[in-house]
Amino acid sequence: MASEMKGTYRVFILVDTDPKEDFKVEEQLLKLREVTEVHFISGPYDLLAVVEITLLGKPIFSTVQEISQRVIQKIRKIQGVRDTSSMVPFLSYTKKPPT
Repeated sequence: MASEMKGTYRVFILVDTDPKEDFKVEEQLLKLREVTEVHFISGPYDLLAVVEITLLGKPIFSTVQEISQRVIQKIRKIQGVRDTSSMVPFLSYTKKPPT
């Protein structure tokens, strides 16, 4: 049975890189405290960065604004990043047991 995820919240950021810069960008992404995973993907974007945040009772919309201002701007400053697109789930479920 799936359970509602609480506490930790994930935002998925698609990252388009300059040609042959994806491995360098991946290394820089993993240096950011908020980025917990980086995946090489196919399609119009090259990388998928998973950002984890803790809501701590904050409304999701103000938290998304914080991410936009802090994390996405950090990612866009990385040399070799051409574009980003973020996906913010409003409700998430997991098969993992709650911790």
